[in-house]
Amino acid sequence: MPVEHPDPLAFKAWLRSEALSSGFALAGFAPCDPFATEADRLQTWFRDGGGALLPYLDPGTLLDPRALWPQARTALVGFFPYARPEAVPGAAPGSLKLSRYLWGPDYHAVLKPRLARLMEAAQARWPGLEGRVCVDTAPLLERQLAARAGLGWQGKHTLLIAGKDGSWGFLGALLLSVDLPPDEPFTAEHCGSCTACLDACPSEALAPFRLDPARCLTTYTIETEAEPPAPVARALAASRWAAGCDACQEACPWNRAPLWGEPGLWGGPSPLHTRAAADLPRGAAQWRKLTRRTALRRVRDRHWRATLARILGS
Repeated sequence: MPVEHPDPLAFKAWLRSEALSSGFALAGFAPCDPFATEADRLQTWFRDGGGALLPYLDPGTLLDPRALWPQARTALVGFFPYARPEAVPGAAPGSLKLSRYLWGPDYHAVLKPRLARLMEAAQARWPGLEGRVCVDTAPLLERQLAARAGLGWQGKHTLLIAGKDGSWGFLGALLLSVDLPPDEPFTAEHCGSCTACLDACPSEALAPFRLDPARCLTTYTIETEAEPPAPVARALAASRWAAGCDACQEACPWNRAPLWGEPGLWGGPSPLHTRAAADLPRGAAQWRKLTRRTALRRVRDRHWRATLARILGS
């Protein structure tokens, strides 16, 4: 006897509703076809050394979701806001700046279980359905996939801008093994002639729709322990961004009245955000304690100390 599956349109509507109920502010559906229009730009970026400090990136895998997971047919992409109006990096007297996405628990530990539960519920409704949860660590062009799913466009700072809802959001994807009707893709960008994000970048790492990781502060405070070039080291000291950097998003007009994250999750108090720079932890044990269950745990204490030394000059 053949297995009966729900109507694809009804199943899609149910999935979207469940995703929104689980905390995603926006959710859209996109086909998992290769990103043919991104091939030339991505190949040029790699050829110019864009991936030199990010060795885990591979253009072949990035350009095709099915290279990551061959069964992928449809992607449910969600936008999960995280910023809080009260959580402003550097606002505490004498403090350094840590990117807003680092304020609160590790976002992987928040988003992955929610998507996994959604997958389990979907499998109960659609027998034989397979899926894969992707939150940031998989080699997937999540921003392009989100644009394909109709959530927004990739701004000049290269981040996804969800229209008036802004760019302060994590992206999570659930790759599904069935074909579902896709949403209307976002094919136009609405940055216009604005260059606020480019002008705000402390290390001049941004060109329109292009990021140079070799000049980005986040690269040297989060991704690699490599010694930054002298101009980047000077920008670190001047800007006081000790982990990540939000300068481009702070300057973006689309973030004037964005979607804000849940108060119970993001923007909670931590000595890392409120202590004066001179009082920040420099010992391994202190660092492990303060970064426990946060996205900063991936940064080693020696890396943190090196960043502090570059900023504080000691």
